[in-house]
Amino acid sequence: MRVFLKIIAFFVLLLSIFMIYDRYDLKQKAHFEALKQIDPLPETLQLVEKERYLEAYEYLRFFMNYDYVKNDPKALELFELISKIRESNAYKGQKIYEGVMYGKSDETIGQVSAGVSDFFLFGDLRDLVIEGYHHYKGEKVDEVLVGLSSIGVIATGATMFSAGSSAPVKGGVTTLKFIRKSGKMPKWLEKFIIRSAKEVKKTRDIKPVKSFFEDIYIATKATSFNTTMKLLNKAPNKKAFHNSLGFAKTFKKDSGAVLKILGDDATIYYRLLKDKTSKKTFLKASTYGKVGIKRLAKMGEKGFLKSLKAPVKVSRLTKIFNKNAIDTLNKIPDTLFFVLGLVALVVLV
Repeated sequence: MRVFLKIIAFFVLLLSIFMIYDRYDLKQKAHFEALKQIDPLPETLQLVEKERYLEAYEYLRFFMNYDYVKNDPKALELFELISKIRESNAYKGQKIYEGVMYGKSDETIGQVSAGVSDFFLFGDLRDLVIEGYHHYKGEKVDEVLVGLSSIGVIATGATMFSAGSSAPVKGGVTTLKFIRKSGKMPKWLEKFIIRSAKEVKKTRDIKPVKSFFEDIYIATKATSFNTTMKLLNKAPNKKAFHNSLGFAKTFKKDSGAVLKILGDDATIYYRLLKDKTSKKTFLKASTYGKVGIKRLAKMGEKGFLKSLKAPVKVSRLTKIFNKNAIDTLNKIPDTLFFVLGLVALVVLV
């Protein structure tokens, strides 16, 4: 009789362990399968409504690299609409005018036009005249713009004498003017520009700003004016911005979309994972948002990719019991199986 009880207890213990583990395994798999890729259309439509077409284009373009968006007729239609607006002559003309006359624009062609006008001194002199007029009228003068324009004038001369080697500084001046005119320049950067401009004007030498302004130029060339502005606003100082150059160089034109998806932690995630995963996998994880990046960090590249491909598991009980028996067992709570397992273990001991 004792032998018979021990045999029953053994099978009850096995069943309890099996049921608890099987349910845990299924719940874990269900959790992985619940991970959903971001639908970019709502955010893109919001940007279009605000007429921020460049940002909308860059954001949606990133997701168009993936089949789930590329094969969506609505996404394709929206992407084509944004592209047509940006390519229209009326739109381009308006943005070029903004860039040349006001030195600001939210579009690439306008930003390039402003850069050209700055390179040939027109933009720097224009801004100095505007701020000089403000001073004459007794109005508030923007010391940051005055400082940038003054550096720009001196950098123009340095560029001519150095056969163009100082040209990146001019590019940095243009980008920083855009950021200033957008009203999104961090305080630490304002102080740095005002302080540096005084030194540059005094010595007629751009060395105090050369390295930092070149960093600005490199980031803008790799990504866009808007992305550089975001990177500067997320950085607490010059060193932090310099550290984000690796992010900009790696993801290039996709940098803006990744920043929008992952927020302030984007460059931190990149530094943590850059030596542990490929660029392709990092971008793939980004389409799932922060949840995807966190899973990538937790599981590693191979584990992350495997978790996306693996099908939902079927309970192993189907190999042992029929459907009615499985339905009955599934009605029993985990706690009861735990108690039955402990009782069975006591009997066996």
